[in-house]
Amino acid sequence: MKILALLCIFLSGAALAATQSVEITDKIKRERTGKSETKYISKFAQWGDNEVLVRYTDTEGTRRHADVSLGFRYLMTNTPVPQGNKAEYAVAIAYQGEFDFFALTRNSSPVVTTRHNPSIFYTRIWDPEKTGLSSWFISLEHESNGQVTDTLERLQSELSAFALDYEGDEDVSESDIFEMAQQTISRSNNFVAFGANYQLGIGGHEDCSSRFNCFSIFAKVRHQLDKEPEDEIWWRERVTAELKDYVGTEIDINAPFLIGDVDTAFRITYRTGQLIGGSPFKRNTFDLHYYIDVPIGRGIASLFNLPELELFAVPMVVRYHNGYLDELYNYSQKVSYLALGLHARY
Repeated sequence: MKILALLCIFLSGAALAATQSVEITDKIKRERTGKSETKYISKFAQWGDNEVLVRYTDTEGTRRHADVSLGFRYLMTNTPVPQGNKAEYAVAIAYQGEFDFFALTRNSSPVVTTRHNPSIFYTRIWDPEKTGLSSWFISLEHESNGQVTDTLERLQSELSAFALDYEGDEDVSESDIFEMAQQTISRSNNFVAFGANYQLGIGGHEDCSSRFNCFSIFAKVRHQLDKEPEDEIWWRERVTAELKDYVGTEIDINAPFLIGDVDTAFRITYRTGQLIGGSPFKRNTFDLHYYIDVPIGRGIASLFNLPELELFAVPMVVRYHNGYLDELYNYSQKVSYLALGLHARY
């Protein structure tokens, strides 16, 4: 999942798929003067996936790494929590970043930036406790991987530097060195996007049971504003497809539910090319996430008679990816992998 920032809803009460929205009902606050009962949406909040994942399909020493994603947003407006049928508006800036940590697997254990996604957006929001359309938004976004290689000459220079760095290392193959050099290839684009959130059953139940009676659906379409350079460095697989043929249309379904009294959630994301100007439904990408807050504190509290630790839980996530868009530098390469890690909420 790695190429779009989702603008989905946080579901209050039950877990939790770590997605993006200003509709965070557990992030509301009272007016700072203390003289009013009006509740406002928090200025600063989590934005998108905040995860640390380890892939079990990476078997080569120089490829083993942790995928780290971090995102936050800042609300530039004082936006009350919507009540009844009245809609409120919000303007915000946001950032989503993704990084690869090659700890103990490469010289100097580098951190490779794989994606920067700053954005500014305007949204209209309805009562988050009601079923139905909860918001729509329009955004202006930039996306890049922070790398600098944009010519064949520079790529050859990077290739030579890596070959010299790992000269005599029998554990590093020529393909490993070529992969490292390719990770320095620069990718960037600017786009506008429009999307909407629809939620069902959020306010109609005390909790979300295993019948999946609470879920949200998010849809987003985007239009790329600039054209990629037509240089052979960009066409890894000798095809003429561009980024907009792989991403531009997105659907995300998030369903939290309870197993006993343990918070869990299931999320599926589908991506394909731009509807206008791209080649949609020819190159498809699927991401499946399963979230669970493992209640290890209960066992610790019982074993050591420490009731204050009873609510402690480890937020685990399992992800399966199949399709393209794994990294910006090789978005046209189709890959599949399974990853396990931790997710964060704040």
